Amino acid sequence: MREVEKLVREVNRLHFTTFHQTLSQFGLGKGQPPILKYLSENDGCKQSEIAQREHVSAATTTVMLQTMEKNGLIQRKSDENDLRIMRVYITDKGRQMQKKCDEAIENMEKEIYEGFTPDEIETFKMLLTKKRDRLKVLLEMEEKR
Repeated sequence: MREVEKLVREVNRLHFTTFHQTLSQFGLGKGQPPILKYLSENDGCKQSEIAQREHVSAATTTVMLQTMEKNGLIQRKSDENDLRIMRVYITDKGRQMQKKCDEAIENMEKEIYEGFTPDEIETFKMLLTKKRDRLKVLLEMEEKR
């Protein structure tokens, strides 16, 4: 099993590196593409939702969003009904950037899976899903202790 886990770690590291090299051409920080993707589907969400979804602190989220706002990718506005809540909106420039990122990621994935058959991709997906689900169960059991 150690050989499998070692391989998984190596693949994850290489995938992460390839992903960031692909998106570095757009001048985005590591956490910014997922935020743009989330905002494209959840425009006007709470800033705290982004922090929770990305599993980062409120302070880290604030710094990332400040940079994104400075670069014209997002806008932050206080909630009309509760001024303590900050809402985040994607700008037109942010939408364009998010589309470029999606296209780059799609091209990267095509290159990565070149040579894989559709059946191999389905098997790979099934095995990863099975491992993910088992890890979730283990984490839930640990949290209940």
